[in-house]
Formats: sequence, C-alpha cells, structure tokens
Amino acid sequence: MAVRNQWFTGSLEASSPALSKAGTLALEPYIIYQINTGAYDNHGHHGTVAHDVDQLQAVIVLKYAVTDRLSIQALPSFDHVSNDQGSSSGLGLGDLPLELEYRFKDENGRTGSPSITGSIGINLPTGDYQHLSNQLNGIGSGAYSAKQGIVVESLFDTRGGHPVRVRLFASVYEPLAPTSIRDASVYGTDAGFRGRAKPGVSGQVGVAAGYAIDQRWVLALDVVQNYVARYRLTGVDRTSDPVAAYGRDRSTTALAPAVEYNWSANAGLIAGVEFSVAGRNTSSYIAPQIAFAFSF
Repeated sequence: MAVRNQWFTGSLEASSPALSKAGTLALEPYIIYQINTGAYDNHGHHGTVAHDVDQLQAVIVLKYAVTDRLSIQALPSFDHVSNDQGSSSGLGLGDLPLELEYRFKDENGRTGSPSITGSIGINLPTGDYQHLSNQLNGIGSGAYSAKQGIVVESLFDTRGGHPVRVRLFASVYEPLAPTSIRDASVYGTDAGFRGRAKPGVSGQVGVAAGYAIDQRWVLALDVVQNYVARYRLTGVDRTSDPVAAYGRDRSTTALAPAVEYNWSANAGLIAGVEFSVAGRNTSSYIAPQIAFAFSF
C-alpha cells in the first residue's frame, strides 16, 4: 500500500498526534510574518482600521516521546511587533505552552480507522502584556491557563495511489486566575491604570487534510475556527477614577493552504499562507509562513 511509504510534514495549523517511538525528538521551527489587513466588527462586517500592525514571529515546536504513546511538547515563540505609529515592541518571548500528549488509539492505514490523541497542559504567561509603550505592542496574555485538547488522525489510500491524511483537532484554554494590570496593556488600558483583568476562555477547532502527489510532494489545507470569550477589567485610571469594563467576544475563521516537500520520512519543509476569511471583533490578516521539520 502507498500509505506505508508516504512522507508527510504538515499541515500548518493542525496539532499532531503523540510520537510513536520512545526516545524520538521532533523539532519544527516556523517563521511567520502576519500582516493585519483590516478588522471585523461585532456583526462580522469587514472594514479598515486606524492603525496597522505587523508581527514577525519565530515558533519552535519541540516534542519528545517519553514512551511509545506519551509525548511532552513545548512551543517557545519569539515575536517582534511594529505599527504605523512608529512604535515597535523589540524582539520578545511570547507566552509558553507546555503539554503532555497521550495517544489512546493507533491509526490503521488499511481501514482508515483513526488514531486518537488527548492532551493536557498549561500556558505560561512569559510574553509582555503590560507596561507597554503602545497597546498594540503586546505579545502575551498575562494569565496562566489550563489547556485540554484532542487530535483525531486518519490516513488512507485513494484511487491512483495518492495517500490522504486527515486531522480533526480541537483545544480549549481556561484562565486559572485574574491577572494584575499596570499602565498600557493588551487589555486596552492606558498609562497610569492600576487594576486586574480576568481573561475569557479561548478555543480552537479545525480540520486539516494532506493530499500526496507523490512520496515527496504533498498539498495541505487547514480550515480553522478560533474563539476568545470577553475579558473583564476592573481598577482605576490615572486620575483614580474607577474603571469597570468588559471586552467583546472575538472569533476568526481562517484558511491555510500549503505545499510540503519531504526529503525523507524524518525531514521535510512546508510553506504556505494563512489568511482570515471571516470574524467578529478582531483583526483580519494574511500570514505567509515556512517551517522545517526534523525528527531524530
């Protein structure tokens, strides 16, 4: 069967199952350049914004197989944000997700029966989110969050010997406690503010597919829905007047087509463009990106 010898790298957005061989180390560095192209309002209508923001991000996916079913994963990221007001964040460490992944069921390439991987983890608030020179330059949330996730992957052959890999994935982050806020922040506060913010629950759900042209070349596509519930803000402003406010629920629907080239079963490259196609109370964007994948 062609599926036995097929090589895959991607896709761009989907989480991957736990590694299948104890002692394996997987490394996948990404370079992402996100360009904001406008914004969606509360009714989903698209328009221009007063200030444009660009973000250059380097993300490294690090995964190690503790056993044949259990893996540990870290996603350190480094961000540089600039905007048309002439302000820049400099290069900084973003929030750090850490998680454990366990594969409950193996996939079967003969029948298409999927593998099932569950994950639990925590998001460490290592990114700048307060004391900002500009509200637009934040790269973190300031909150510790618990994560739960699932990945269902199926691999099967098609007519003509072109294997297809499909992944269904979902995750949710739940903040564990409110976070202290000082001065300008990602929560829309200005210099002199003192208070606390309680972030909302966030989640992602998506489907990804990879279609093999041959053993080395693969076409990939992700369809992703992101959601962030509104935050609650309390405190005082620079004149000591009380502040009590809520953010808005936010959502984004995005597509991410890509092309993969695989040198071997253990090394490959993927390049593509993610872009928003719908949303509410959030920016629209286009994000070219490239990643290399290695396993040892």
